[in-house]
Amino acid sequence: MRVKFGNTTKDVPLMEVTAENYIVPRGEEGTYHCRIEQKQFDQRSGKRLSRPRIQKFEPKMYAAIVRNLKQQGWDIDVLYDPTDFLKEREAKRQEMEMLTLQQRKEQEEKRKAAERKALKDEILAELKAAGMLKEQKTAGSKK
Repeated sequence: MRVKFGNTTKDVPLMEVTAENYIVPRGEEGTYHCRIEQKQFDQRSGKRLSRPRIQKFEPKMYAAIVRNLKQQGWDIDVLYDPTDFLKEREAKRQEMEMLTLQQRKEQEEKRKAAERKALKDEILAELKAAGMLKEQKTAGSKK
């Protein structure tokens, strides 16, 4: 498995992978990455018979699944915890939602202002037509 090694990467066995050197695959930043294993050894030679594997869990189900696996005798090492990533993503989503909310408010204010101006112009036109309002002289007009 490829892991971080200084400024480069190197291939190591799965047993040497730790949380510090684990490389999270792109697109899987929102899931828990764990190394799980039910350790088994040969009684005569002491040789390890079991092999660890990488398992990915969704954040919503993680607590229940890990609890159940531990009760069944599995050893679980968390290689990647997505809580920081999920908090950051939620903050960005809320920021975008607030931004769009602010844009909607601005558009609504512009629409209302245009509607008020149109009503005002319509009322002034009706008053002038009825003769209740005289036209105002502007500074540049000559009579």
